[in-house]
Amino acid sequence: MEKKRKSSEFTQFVVIDLNGNRYEVTPDNFQKCPALSRPEPVYALLKQFVSNELGHKLQTEDTPKHIDYMRRHELIDYCEVSEKGHYKWYPNGVLMQRLILDYAAELARTWDAFEMKNPLIIRGDSNIVGELMGEFHERDYKVDGGRGIGYLRYASDPLAFPFMRSIRFTYKQTPLKVYEEATCFRNEQEGEVSGLKRVRNFMMTDMHAACASIEQAREEFEHLCFRFAGLMDQIIAQGRWVLGWEGTIDFFEANSDWLIDIGLKMNVPAFFKLMPQMSHYYAIKNEFQSITQDKSNIQVSTVQWDVKDGERFGIGFIDDEGQKQACPVIIHASSFGSIERTLCAILENIAIDAESGIKPSFPLWLSPTQVRLIPVSDDYLELSLKVCNGLSSVCIRTDIDDRSETVSKKIRCSEQDWIPYTAVIGEKEQESGLLTVRARVDGSQHTMSIEELTDSIRTETREMPFRPLPLPTLLSRRPVFYG
Repeated sequence: MEKKRKSSEFTQFVVIDLNGNRYEVTPDNFQKCPALSRPEPVYALLKQFVSNELGHKLQTEDTPKHIDYMRRHELIDYCEVSEKGHYKWYPNGVLMQRLILDYAAELARTWDAFEMKNPLIIRGDSNIVGELMGEFHERDYKVDGGRGIGYLRYASDPLAFPFMRSIRFTYKQTPLKVYEEATCFRNEQEGEVSGLKRVRNFMMTDMHAACASIEQAREEFEHLCFRFAGLMDQIIAQGRWVLGWEGTIDFFEANSDWLIDIGLKMNVPAFFKLMPQMSHYYAIKNEFQSITQDKSNIQVSTVQWDVKDGERFGIGFIDDEGQKQACPVIIHASSFGSIERTLCAILENIAIDAESGIKPSFPLWLSPTQVRLIPVSDDYLELSLKVCNGLSSVCIRTDIDDRSETVSKKIRCSEQDWIPYTAVIGEKEQESGLLTVRARVDGSQHTMSIEELTDSIRTETREMPFRPLPLPTLLSRRPVFYG
């Protein structure tokens, strides 16, 4: 597959504030932009993002904080028998990965997409796919199974579009929406691979909508933008993200009111990087960017306006006269550009919280253990098991520290494990039927019934996905995975 790569040459840069004001900036004068000097915290985030994008990124030799967290909490680790950028996932990490995928799948279902799966390998002699792949700057993984060179896919697009082309659908069934949890590979250069920020093997939640008209495409584009804004606030960190855009000058000028209004409705400032001509399939795309503890940025979600692939791949609908029409726009979207980057962003935001004096904690819905029970002696293990079974039966991940350690050491271990709620069970609890529960988030202690604890946790995790405990209930039965 012969691929000619075209570079993106951005020549115009625009900052948009929360009032919709537009500021033209350059790599040399952006620091003087009035919007980037405003006191609201989101403008400091935007300034850092603009600085990173215009080549003024801070250089640091410190190890990103998420690497410490991911290993210390036995989530993800390096794999000595694989190559750099390919990771092993421990049970707690697998749980988090699947919960995030569950969130993405539910989002896709409520968007009315149908889920499918495509192969991992792209044939090297497919000209039409080669044309699409030639528009990317990512590094390809080549494979040779003895039948010619193939490529491990870098996204779902090269295989999703031939799949969509084979579907027969009418204007009444548009937009045609497809969702895939796509395992992808990008052969990044050695020096570019960094923890979970940039990896060589990742899972992407990819979404496409083949639209019958510009009006329909606008509606879908907007809808996904608003859904992803909610995702950023709910999953990553509320109010701690900004919006980046890339596209052509012509598309931006023709649609600037609409594009700027999208950001205003989400109450987020934006930065546009614009080029004279298209270098990819999209005329415009946005990126939902989280700023990390070390001041770099991570793209989590994206929505893209594709004006090429409907015609290129022959993806079209049957109109009301029975004629096939090419879809003028295909909306590309990824709720989570990669699960790895998403987890990185979550961990980096935890590090930012810790830096500001907030106890580092996993979001309750993602915490591998949500409640830990500590029996003061073996005499109270049976009661602890009964309480544990009750909480587990209503979808609360609960474990028991039954090890031969002192109660104070078990409490310290619970703190080190970032357990959201810890309850010591002894004679008082046995007699009263109540629990004394310590909340990690603020160190407060409350006496409450099992039902009250259940209601509190279920209220906090409402509408979020659930999966059961990934490890044995009793800590004495768990192996040590790291360190």
